[in-house]
Amino acid sequence: MARNIEEDIELNLIFVPLKTESMIKDSLTNHEKYHSLHPLFAKAFEYLQSADLIDYDEGKYPIDGNDMYASISEYVTKGEGQLEGHVEYIDIQYILKGTEIIGFAPKNGQKETIPYSNERDIAFYEGDYEPITLNAGEFVIFYPEDLHLPCLKNGKPSVVKKVVVKVRLNPGKAE
Repeated sequence: MARNIEEDIELNLIFVPLKTESMIKDSLTNHEKYHSLHPLFAKAFEYLQSADLIDYDEGKYPIDGNDMYASISEYVTKGEGQLEGHVEYIDIQYILKGTEIIGFAPKNGQKETIPYSNERDIAFYEGDYEPITLNAGEFVIFYPEDLHLPCLKNGKPSVVKKVVVKVRLNPGKAE
């Protein structure tokens, strides 16, 4: 549906700061806007807010069985990589420390370079992407129809600490 900005202003609608296709980028302070988008999002954002995650070691942390878990990593951003996509899980990527660029592209027939792995829920693709800057305190949500290329440097390499909360698209689905 085409947007009419005059109608939007008249209705005093508030829109997500950056929403392209289904990808969402925002500050964690605005997390409540997104709770209704998935039955586990409220719990995911509660986890991101309540825990002192900056002090956590790198690793995988269960949140809700196989339906939701967090992966914490610390790394130096890089200059290149490949787009990746998932089927079973939605990514909520939250920056604890540092700044990185994440490439984004709607999944739209890009050539698969590494086939999908059921075990890892990931496939890799080649193609163009839009760079998105993600700073400490900001998150981005990638759905299965979104391809993304994380960990890219913003000018020069820097250290980033990030939490990726993996939320099963269809919670309660048998393994």
